[in-house]
Amino acid sequence: MKSFNLSNTLKRAMMCLLMLAVMMSMLPMNAYAAGSIDMKTLKTETVYERTYVSTDSLKSIGLSTQISGNIIKLYNNSVSILFTAQSNVVKVNNTEMTLDTRAYFKGTVAYVPMKFVYETMNYSVKYNSASKAVTITQNPFLTFPLNITDSGKTYTFKKPANRIVSLAPSITEILFAIGAGDKVVGRTKYCVYPAEVSKVKSVGTLYEPDLESILDLEPDTVIAATHMNEDVLKTLEKGKISTLTQASPAKISEIYILIEQLGRLTNKTYESRALVSSMKSKEERIDNVMKSIPANQKKKVYYVVGTGKSEYTAGKQTFIHEILVKAGCINVGSDVDKWSYSLEKLIDHNPEYMIGADYDFDTMKASQNYSSLTALKTGKLLQVDTSVFSIPGPRVIDYSMKTIVEKLYPSYVYKLRF
Repeated sequence: MKSFNLSNTLKRAMMCLLMLAVMMSMLPMNAYAAGSIDMKTLKTETVYERTYVSTDSLKSIGLSTQISGNIIKLYNNSVSILFTAQSNVVKVNNTEMTLDTRAYFKGTVAYVPMKFVYETMNYSVKYNSASKAVTITQNPFLTFPLNITDSGKTYTFKKPANRIVSLAPSITEILFAIGAGDKVVGRTKYCVYPAEVSKVKSVGTLYEPDLESILDLEPDTVIAATHMNEDVLKTLEKGKISTLTQASPAKISEIYILIEQLGRLTNKTYESRALVSSMKSKEERIDNVMKSIPANQKKKVYYVVGTGKSEYTAGKQTFIHEILVKAGCINVGSDVDKWSYSLEKLIDHNPEYMIGADYDFDTMKASQNYSSLTALKTGKLLQVDTSVFSIPGPRVIDYSMKTIVEKLYPSYVYKLRF
């Protein structure tokens, strides 16, 4: 019998493992990224600065295709994405939204917006402008228990929310926009959009909610967007009702985070990712189109949040400031961070246009304090629905940002494609 030297055997094994590790380290990391997609395997086309992918290329991520006339359906056991050729309307699990792109046929082959589909399916799509390379990588799937951290506090949810009382218009709009409207059993009197929310019982306001009404609805979750009444919060917690208090988003990017968080909380992950993808694409489209405007042709504007006794506008640390700037404007209120302004600053800047509600303009017209303002003299007062502008929700792009472009730069609207 031959002798067996365990020490030498272990040494040889360790040497082999070391050599293998060195060889692996010399290979590109992307080749071994879990869930990554090789762009070379996809059949793609670029139209109006957007990349489209053929539906037969999507088999690699488990999506089947069904064609019926001009209807293109992508589906698996969890999601259905319904496109109509040459239409920017899409339905994700029967939740309707619009895109800045349109699916189309090339011969018998159907092409759909690549980024939208992959982001809906929980992939990150990134473009490197230097290398001109696109990378598509699958994101981890989050499961319950779900932790949501906001303003330094972590909220833990053991199961999806099914009976929700919403104490903020932004929360209510988002829930309906991602197809979770049927889970909303209570709302504030200020939650008035979409129209079907009128069928939901009102429980008062965020600061003065009717606690008895809330408890009568037997919710499993109560969601607010700003500071909740502490006494109400304690009573709900004693009743084993989950609560979530979200700080009101100050940036458009924070609105996207909120949408995806509510999507996970309500098991509407595909719908929430699709909504965020559609909004980001439109925001990018507007931003790119309006960047082509020469600096000396950009409109100098002032957004009126409040006026008369005190002046309030959208400072540089607000999502409304982002709306104005991305829509091609110079926001004179950017010399403050938040909302508080002054009459002296307003008169000193003397904006070319003022944007706000008709009643605020009436207040200004009735006072000599504002008589020197050029916008008042020339009538360059753009009336908008400020109740929509003030809500950090799904309409910040489709209504707010697009409205500014339509009113101030109408010749650019056709380039937006939505």
